[in-house]
Amino acid sequence: MAGLASPRAATRDVEAPSPLFEVGRRPSTLGYIREMWRRRHFAAAMPLEEMRVQHMTSVLGNLWHILNPLLMTGVYFLVFGVVLGTDRGVDNFMAFLAIGVFQYHYTQKSVMAGSRSVVSNQGLIRSLTFPRAILPLASVIAQMIAFVPPLLVIFLIALLTGETLTWTWALLVPLVVAQGFLNLGGALLFARLTHKIPDMENILPFLFRLVFYGSGVLYSVDRFIASGMGQMMFDLNPLYGYISMARWAIMGDSVSDTAVIAAAVWTVVALVVGFFFFIGGEQEYANE
Repeated sequence: MAGLASPRAATRDVEAPSPLFEVGRRPSTLGYIREMWRRRHFAAAMPLEEMRVQHMTSVLGNLWHILNPLLMTGVYFLVFGVVLGTDRGVDNFMAFLAIGVFQYHYTQKSVMAGSRSVVSNQGLIRSLTFPRAILPLASVIAQMIAFVPPLLVIFLIALLTGETLTWTWALLVPLVVAQGFLNLGGALLFARLTHKIPDMENILPFLFRLVFYGSGVLYSVDRFIASGMGQMMFDLNPLYGYISMARWAIMGDSVSDTAVIAAAVWTVVALVVGFFFFIGGEQEYANE
């Protein structure tokens, strides 16, 4: 019938052979990126489907994307703010804590989801020909979409706790996107490492626990770290840089130039190194 595409035409985009994936040959960088762009609709559909099925069996469903960090913020506020008094020197500890917890979990969930993207999609990898980097990319995009409601919660908490709405709040959007590129670099790196070393999936939570306490999520680094070397170690942590910039945008807190520059540099390095490290194992991912 006129107007209907043939089955062959409908599947051509998925089944078309590509020299990028010939056995034993490493894909060219530009050709690989072009192939990813050609499959952009596939890359966009995957995170939407992932978001749809996530928490599907639970009663509250995708509300857990908000409830998990929100409940954790409440617990940390009670323990560290009320009991231990780490709110010293912070005028609005609730907003300060909410920004830190939500931003930290955005990166943690993105990298951990990306790290499992290859090993958990072996059926798809064996069935279809596509750039494998789409898998960690889709995981990071899914977490970026999932971060939209928590971002609105951050704004709400800030308003309810006395912060004044200013134009700098809008800067949180490009900050989230930039942090997403950092997350993507980590996801690409650990996706290949987890494929090669399955135990990495159990090691990652402990690594992120160290990052959590080293990123100033629960306390003001300026108040608790007196030495210049100690402050420099925090400034060189990209996640601390993104959290500090978010707190500056919402609360007007200070952020050092070193932290901003370090976050930008680490984002570029993580993305470039993660991408080339990942595609270097392109031919390995279906060999299990």
